[in-house]
Amino acid sequence: MAITRRTDFAVRLMYELAQLPAGATLSARDLCEVADVPENFGVSLVPFLIDAGLVRAEGYRGHLLSLAEAASAITIGRVVRASEPEFSVAQCSRDPESCSRSEYCGVHEMWTHLDTIIWAHLDTITLAQVVSDEPLRLSLQTVAARVSDDTPVLAERA
Repeated sequence: MAITRRTDFAVRLMYELAQLPAGATLSARDLCEVADVPENFGVSLVPFLIDAGLVRAEGYRGHLLSLAEAASAITIGRVVRASEPEFSVAQCSRDPESCSRSEYCGVHEMWTHLDTIIWAHLDTITLAQVVSDEPLRLSLQTVAARVSDDTPVLAERA
């Protein structure tokens, strides 16, 4: 299970935009430089972030970038979905039809529950928290409370 470079770079770009003072903008080139993201790769991510409503483009030819919303309103889950909408820990939970065992397999259920917990956690972490270095840890029980009724069984084993 690994976050792709695409997702890592998208989160870095958003992190840098979240650190800008109110009203400030950066060109895509400058944003890529401060985020240490290869320019060609970073520039290709910007349209996805704009389409997801996370980034605003303004100025001549829309080359000046800023957050479209306050950093406290943007979760890491939204950023990951914009860059990697099918993120999952396993192929069988991402695409159940690809596995003939998914209808009855306990391993499939385990991966599906883990996906649910990960998404629930990512949906609680905001860019503002990441920028301010606020503690990001949530107890497994807190995350489990946000997911399906049978997920707390996993919390009892922790």
